[in-house]
This record gives sequence, C-alpha cells and structure tokens, in this order.
Amino acid sequence: MKETNLKIAQQDIEDALKTVEDIEKVINEDGSSKDIIKEKFESLNEKVKKLEDILKSEGII
Repeated sequence: MKETNLKIAQQDIEDALKTVEDIEKVINEDGSSKDIIKEKFESLNEKVKKLEDILKSEGII
C-alpha cells in the first residue's frame, strides 16, 4: 500500500471511530434527536465509503 494512501486510510479509520463515539454519545444523552443521529450516521457512511475506495484502489478488497 502506498504510504500516502496508508496515512489517508488511517485517518479515515480514526475519523470513522470518532463518529461512532459521537453517535453513541448522542444516543445515550437524554432528548437525543433522530435528526442528529441520522446526520452522524450519514457522516460515518461517507467516511467508510472513502476508506473502501482507498482499499479498492490498492487491491486490498
């Protein structure tokens, strides 16, 4: 895997994990909004798609 793609993939993974943590926090808070959860999930989905594209370009998946 190219060094630049590796760094990008690592950052995407870290961003995705942070988003999951944010989703958990929102779910656990009282009065959590479905709109906020949906927004966070859509953000997570985008990050995972970017990571998938990098892994595909490297022939990993």
